[in-house]
Amino acid sequence: MTATPHIPSIRSNEQAEALCAMMEQRLDALESVIRQETDYLATAKLAEAFALHERKAMEASTYERCYLAFRHNFISLARYKPSGVERIKMRQGALQSSLEANLKALQTLTSVSESILRGVAKEVASTRSLSTYGKGGRVNALKGASATPPLMVSVRY
Repeated sequence: MTATPHIPSIRSNEQAEALCAMMEQRLDALESVIRQETDYLATAKLAEAFALHERKAMEASTYERCYLAFRHNFISLARYKPSGVERIKMRQGALQSSLEANLKALQTLTSVSESILRGVAKEVASTRSLSTYGKGGRVNALKGASATPPLMVSVRY
């Protein structure tokens, strides 16, 4: 069983403003990483995008802790009405847009990857036999693995 972290309660307008400022910093950091990952995905720089995984996880974790403190102090924030609350609402919308763009990039990459893999699987599974044109324009199948088709076919006899 995990222990619930102690979340301090807001008792002044200064504390409410400080919590809002911290929440904005967490939103900025998380959105920055998500946008950077999306840019890497969009330009097919997959190694760079995957390298951001740990940083993104850390930023998401710190954002979550800050969000829990924000939610825990919802009544105090409503009482003190810090100016940062409106900015945070707008920032949440921007984060949502960044997450949607990131998801679209991931879905596109998934679709492209699946198409490539299906194409490769189809090519591997297809049975092919080499063939050339013989006398009279009929197709003759080549026998044996070492037989290769000609590079050029002469139309003169």
